[in-house]
Amino acid sequence: MKLLRGLAASALALMLATTIAFAQVNPGTSPLSVPKGGTGAATAAGARSSLQVDRFTGQGNANYTILASDRVVGTNAAFTASRTWTLPAANAVNAGQALIVADFEGTVTSTNTLIIARAGSDTVNNGTSVTINAANGAYLLWSNGISKWTAQAIGSSAASGVSSLDGATGAISTQAGSLDVTGSTLSGNVLSSRAFALTQDLSAFSAIQTLGYATAGDGGGAIFRKIAGSFIDTRILTGTVTANGTSGCTNGTYRGVHFDGGTGRGADATVTVSGGVITSIANVGGYNGATAVGYSAGDVLSIGSDIPGCSGGKTWTVSTVTTPTGSFTDSAGNKWQIEYPAAGLDARSMGAKFDWDGTDGTATNNYTTLQNALSFAHYKTSTTIDGGGTQGGQVLLARQTAMFGCGATVPLHVPYGVKVKGQGNYSSVLKVCDTFDTSINIVELCNSFTHLACFGTLLEDFQLFVSHSVSGASSRSLVYTNNAQHESGLRRMAIYPGGCGRGATYETGYGGATYILLDSVEFKGGKSHANCGGANGPHVVINYGTTQVLINNLNVSGPSGASGGPRQDGISIVGGFVEIVGIHAEAVVNPVIINITGGITAGQVRARAVVGGIGCDGMFALTGTNTPGNFMLSPPMAVNGCNYLVKNSQSGGGSSHVSAASATDVVFTPAARAW
Repeated sequence: MKLLRGLAASALALMLATTIAFAQVNPGTSPLSVPKGGTGAATAAGARSSLQVDRFTGQGNANYTILASDRVVGTNAAFTASRTWTLPAANAVNAGQALIVADFEGTVTSTNTLIIARAGSDTVNNGTSVTINAANGAYLLWSNGISKWTAQAIGSSAASGVSSLDGATGAISTQAGSLDVTGSTLSGNVLSSRAFALTQDLSAFSAIQTLGYATAGDGGGAIFRKIAGSFIDTRILTGTVTANGTSGCTNGTYRGVHFDGGTGRGADATVTVSGGVITSIANVGGYNGATAVGYSAGDVLSIGSDIPGCSGGKTWTVSTVTTPTGSFTDSAGNKWQIEYPAAGLDARSMGAKFDWDGTDGTATNNYTTLQNALSFAHYKTSTTIDGGGTQGGQVLLARQTAMFGCGATVPLHVPYGVKVKGQGNYSSVLKVCDTFDTSINIVELCNSFTHLACFGTLLEDFQLFVSHSVSGASSRSLVYTNNAQHESGLRRMAIYPGGCGRGATYETGYGGATYILLDSVEFKGGKSHANCGGANGPHVVINYGTTQVLINNLNVSGPSGASGGPRQDGISIVGGFVEIVGIHAEAVVNPVIINITGGITAGQVRARAVVGGIGCDGMFALTGTNTPGNFMLSPPMAVNGCNYLVKNSQSGGGSSHVSAASATDVVFTPAARAW
């Protein structure tokens, strides 16, 4: 019996082992279905697909509604326009379920974008959508199973691992050298250039900044503020009289007449009244409308009480204004006003290019951009300067040379209170185009039409250059003013007036007895009279009324005879109260000519620290019509190559020239005598 029980147990064990082994090697021919807890697949790869763990859905050049069963949705055709793919409802998928949307085709662009939009009232990163706007971009999205999707940028254009930047959150990426923030709000955005900013929808921002000056004229380094009103870096171009006073206006020509109203400031003009009505209005804002800044076409400006006696209204309406080269309008129509920096306005931020290097034909004509910079710097407050307001500012010039004035027929106008500052008189250069009209002045300090005093207009630390081959009229000046004073003029400048013509003219001196500067200035070049058709203008003409002219460390020089020289005249003083402290000359026959008529109340000159140079006849020449007693020469002084320190041709002077240095002051009344 024990034997039978043992055999039975052994047989049962063998049967069970065989059954288990069979079950292990032959599990069956039909996979268990998904509803019964299986995978519905005979292989691991099939199981992942059946369970929708791995699934790709390709979509072409069209909008698409993503299904709840989709896992990876990607492009399989190039887009010809922006397309929108709408997510499934967040509650239609499991909480935590992932979805990838990607540009597999690699043809999405900033124009032909792929927008991933919410369904219904769901949110995506607390917004309505996220956007792929670069080739091979992608988003990984997760649902909370209720109403929210969160999206993380992935793919070639994503900058992952950044949770915030300067207060911004969301997907952060760079585009064309810019910081682009998607799905976020940023108080200020940094863009590669003004040109790039023009192409963007910047609606989300209140202020932006452009990068540096990698490309000339790109508006680099500027800050722009979004505005709703008019730009304040425009200038008036044209307008018309729209109300002429009706009758009774007092006939005459009125200068510096101020206009009220409009969106801008600084409009004044020359008004002519004839037959009891206004017949013409000219020179609004001076040359180039330089002081009439910030106005808009259609502005109706009223003409105040400067024109008396009129029985009716007096208005002038703006027809056209300039297009800004600083401020701009973006692709969505937002207006961006360039801000004036505390340290001064870099001319390059208004589009100026310092790209001249020997040839006019390959350089940029910066006449308009420089004028825009000068005018914007002039923009004044509504409160007057005597009431605590401000007017004027500083325009900065880069190192290298910028050309201006090709075909120009009016001067470049430096307005009231504007200082133009470079990096040194051989480091920053403004080169005058060879085709600038040779009969007119090139740069004018202040509005010469007003006949009113103008303060604080100064050129400093750069060079103005006219080619030696250019022969201007003998009366044409590279720098001209008739009313600049009170910290105005030239300081640490190099002036090359070209073959013929003047370097600077200070004449009339409208506005009263204050002062103007010629401080550490070099006047260089020019030709002889014979090489300028019989007459070349002096380097400098001074006829400045009762204004003090302060000359400090001045140098006047001309070319050698082999180069068309020597220049005949250096400084011609015919009026004004002039003090010279430090002057030197080279290759100029008459470095300083004094011919002030009308008595000593018309002008006087005192000079000290005088050193002559080669090619000089008399360092100072007193003409036959000069008023005796109006000139004093003080030590130190040196002949140093001149024939005379003073060549005295005054009537009654007896040719009492001074040919040697004196240890005392010398006056000429009319003969030379120690004082």
